[in-house]
Amino acid sequence: MKMKTLSGNTVIQCTDLGKCYKIYESPKARLKQAIWQGKRQYFREFWALRHVNFEVERGESLGIIGRNGSGKSTLLQLISGILTPTEGTLKTNGRIAALLELGSGFNPEFTGLENIYLNASMLGLSKQQTDARLEDIIAFADIGEFIRQPVKMYSSGMAVRLAFAVIAHVNADILVVDEALAVGDAFFTQKCMRFINRFRQDNCLLFVSHDASAVSSLCEKALMLKHGQQIAMDTSKIVVDLYTKEIYSAFQDVDSPNSGHFNKSLPKRQSAESYSIADADWVDYRAQILNSSSTPNLYAITQFEKALLTAESFGNGNAVIQDVKLVDSTSYKSIRVGSGGTRVTLRIEALALSDIHSPIVGFILKNEKGLTLLGDNSLNQRAETFTCKNKTLPKGARYYAEFEFTLPLLPKGKYSFTASLAEGTQEDHRQLQWLNDALVIETINCGVAAGLAGVPMHSIRLICLENIEK
Repeated sequence: MKMKTLSGNTVIQCTDLGKCYKIYESPKARLKQAIWQGKRQYFREFWALRHVNFEVERGESLGIIGRNGSGKSTLLQLISGILTPTEGTLKTNGRIAALLELGSGFNPEFTGLENIYLNASMLGLSKQQTDARLEDIIAFADIGEFIRQPVKMYSSGMAVRLAFAVIAHVNADILVVDEALAVGDAFFTQKCMRFINRFRQDNCLLFVSHDASAVSSLCEKALMLKHGQQIAMDTSKIVVDLYTKEIYSAFQDVDSPNSGHFNKSLPKRQSAESYSIADADWVDYRAQILNSSSTPNLYAITQFEKALLTAESFGNGNAVIQDVKLVDSTSYKSIRVGSGGTRVTLRIEALALSDIHSPIVGFILKNEKGLTLLGDNSLNQRAETFTCKNKTLPKGARYYAEFEFTLPLLPKGKYSFTASLAEGTQEDHRQLQWLNDALVIETINCGVAAGLAGVPMHSIRLICLENIEK
């Protein structure tokens, strides 16, 4: 039973929430069930959702992730009031605006204008309130003269534009957004994201997406569902890491990772096995200014041995990461304190515990919310850098990959490198080991004017085109 009785800052409260469907093998079985009126059972139960428990407060954003069939859409429909729970309680506090299935809430025979009034009334607005906001809604949708055409003539993108334009102007307390935005064009998607970012500062956002980076970026907390069951409810970074493991485990054996750490050193750097791009003929002058000032963009780097004590890992165990380190690209010495804008090399060392066919080594740099800032893998290497016969590493072989790049200028905070070993191709590969937080860096001062990372600047100029005399 759904009750709107919450008070205080809590806007959504789910307690042991569940939704069950009756599955009949045939129309005859459905008829028998109606005749016997529960004295006999001619159906089987299918629990689309069960034992879900969480709370969301005002000003919080909750990401909901899970594979297809995990119960995400069912949960959103329950919260939106489209479905009624079979068991448990669901309490909400405030007006709910939802953008779920494409075209939901629209009458295809009505014009866009008529559907604005229909949708707005379903969301609790009176005709007078809709009249006052009509021009803003039409401007936000930006579909031109199609606003006076039947919705059945709309493309999927136009339908999303109109639906989002309405929910953006109803002054909702809870915004529920499914992945319907994926069909919009880039400009409209950016407009929607700007609205969502403003909305989530003071209201509640429920965001469903298969894009782990989007969940990490928009949501402080995340809920993971699997086969209708709640698997995890924690910070978005923790849940997204778990979801990443779940995705790989669905196709590969990653439940028994080889977590052993080998202390044997790998061979020294050999020119025959390495390739580096020639030194660039430019310098990031901004980084030089910042790093020579009293507030340089310094990095404190936690070494691999310490990070390994708490790092989470998964994979099929056919190879193991032995070391991850940042080294100076000139002296090749390990860096413990670095600075943004300098050229570094990330070295990932590994040991093959079985024959490895077409090995791949990669990395991802994430911020503390789990949002991916940059990443790459050895599939982009020059062919001549790989010297093993038939691109196969024999069991017991030690190997490494080096990624040379300019360390970006980053806002103050904590960041981590995820290191990974795989074999195969970009499209079809098997995960050997995935190691979260293999290397942790913390920026001490901020050298970024805006954004998640500072792109190295060749120059910044301010030029006056005319002399204006007083």
